[in-house]
Amino acid sequence: MAKTFWVTTNVTAEVKKALGDITKYDKDTQQRLDGVVRDMTGRVFKEAVSRVPKKSGKLASSIKQEFRPTAHGLQGYVKAMDHIAHIIEFGAAGAVVVPARKKALHPGAAGWFAAHAIVPRRTAHPFMRPAMDAVRPDLEKAVKEAVDHDK
Repeated sequence: MAKTFWVTTNVTAEVKKALGDITKYDKDTQQRLDGVVRDMTGRVFKEAVSRVPKKSGKLASSIKQEFRPTAHGLQGYVKAMDHIAHIIEFGAAGAVVVPARKKALHPGAAGWFAAHAIVPRRTAHPFMRPAMDAVRPDLEKAVKEAVDHDK
């Protein structure tokens, strides 16, 4: 089961307003904004795949892009489907695990049980936020051009 997490970035209020409800524009502007959403989502996807740590390649291959038509316009998503993606993105604090039952930490040796397990701290290796931050200036520029195209 994958854990859902969101990575957000700060876009200008004008871009949020423009992409928040695309239906308020004429058909040509709506098509241009849909194209911008598709193009920029694809660029964020490529950036995320290129930035993800590739020890085995499993996490990179789990990154997917998706488009959903809504009542307010097209929405684009880039998501990592691997169940540990949030740990890689944000890191995790260390922990000491003490089992409730003695045999919970059986390492495999005959007659030997661990009293506790020390789980080390995992540092963050962000890949989604830097991907969005790299594309954000072009996104803002493209949205402004799409909206101001006929003015």
